[in-house]
Amino acid sequence: MTATADQRVAVATAGSPVRAALGRNAWLLAWLAFLPLAIFRAGILSEADTFWEIRVGLLTIAQRAIPAVDTFTWTVRGKPYFLNSWAFNVLLAGGYRLGGLPGVAVLCALITLGIVALALTLARSLGASAAAAGVAFFLAAPLLAGWLSARPQLADYAAVLVLAMLLRRIEQGHSRWGAVALAGLLAVVWVNLHASALLAIAMAGASAVILLVRRAASWRYAAAAASAAAAGCLLNPYGIGVLHQASQVQADSTQLIAEWMPVDWASPAQDLTLAVGLGALIIAWRRRETVLTAALAVGLAGSLAAVRFLPFVMILAIPMLAAFASNPPDAIRQYLASRQVMFRRCGALGLVALMALAAPSLTHIGRPAPAIYPVAVVAAIPHGCRLLTTDLIGGYVILARPDVPVSLDTRNNLYGPRLLLAEERVLHGAGDLSRGLAGAGCVIVPPSYGLARRLRHDLQWQARAAEPAGILFARR
Repeated sequence: MTATADQRVAVATAGSPVRAALGRNAWLLAWLAFLPLAIFRAGILSEADTFWEIRVGLLTIAQRAIPAVDTFTWTVRGKPYFLNSWAFNVLLAGGYRLGGLPGVAVLCALITLGIVALALTLARSLGASAAAAGVAFFLAAPLLAGWLSARPQLADYAAVLVLAMLLRRIEQGHSRWGAVALAGLLAVVWVNLHASALLAIAMAGASAVILLVRRAASWRYAAAAASAAAAGCLLNPYGIGVLHQASQVQADSTQLIAEWMPVDWASPAQDLTLAVGLGALIIAWRRRETVLTAALAVGLAGSLAAVRFLPFVMILAIPMLAAFASNPPDAIRQYLASRQVMFRRCGALGLVALMALAAPSLTHIGRPAPAIYPVAVVAAIPHGCRLLTTDLIGGYVILARPDVPVSLDTRNNLYGPRLLLAEERVLHGAGDLSRGLAGAGCVIVPPSYGLARRLRHDLQWQARAAEPAGILFARR
């Protein structure tokens, strides 16, 4: 019988209380190694979604009902709106009520650390050592950092890892019907946190297909898990309407929103992520890890259509690669042993550098990104003034100035492609501004925008406040 990574560590540390203690705490140290990145991400809130989601969550709590129509804009006010993350919005609102934006940032940092803990648990179940898993996550941090923002996708990443572990229990024959039931329950919680829970059906279904091809009897239970996930996804306030909403978001976002665009082969980061995922897929297939094979295949296929699937690939690939690195071929093992002092020193230096980078974030946890959100300018908007602005600034205004109706924010499926493109032309100063600015009493745009350059010379408009991220114009 081949010893697991944990068994090898136990043997290696036997007889030495200090080494034994280090072996027991190795997984905790691997988890803590990700703490600087969680702090760094919490230092600045850069996603506009975060702000309007908090406001929607506060409104949901106050009304004790999910808002059904838009109340934040003057362009599409009263239009029916589907909230695909109502429960996560309420969760953010709870953090905001407890501690403002810093409370939201800390909450999402804790969720991020929870995601890492789940990934390390999966890596351990695959036979990875704590050292290999910790190093793998440390090296992957630059590719993951941009995706770990305060958005409902955090719930997706955690749920995918939990589902993978449940499906592996089915594959291994452990409490199969219990795992099927838990997969259905997970889908219920997941779909209310974020409608991306439909991914659970794809993962479980792909696992069932591969198990069937391999003639494994457990394929029936994986198929049952897919059915349970499908049933669970229907237990949301919109019922089967969640399917239509998912397709509508994709249709309204493709070619407009960066994360919904196909993979960019000219991007080194995206190419590297795909390469890592493909390598993990090959390893999973060769090791007959059916669930990880299926999950990675779904993630890679989705990434070709929309880059928002790339973080799923990385989060699932890291545990598989860590397991592979924990038991490398003899030649690689000898090389690593001969260079272990160098690797330890480089790892320590890298960790110290990351800590130094993250430390300043402790002084401004939850700060809106100053390069994107003109906080002082937003505060200067006249009460109730109809604001024409960018989607990012509009999302922040919804939270910071609920008395100010906006023209646009990042709820792209609310506006539709036609309105989004028309607004973009106006913001860049193209076309007939009298018509494009009809109905607006105020404008906030970055100083570099074409609209800002034109309004500076328009006698009907007056600059009221300015900072690097935005300038406020009001009608005279």
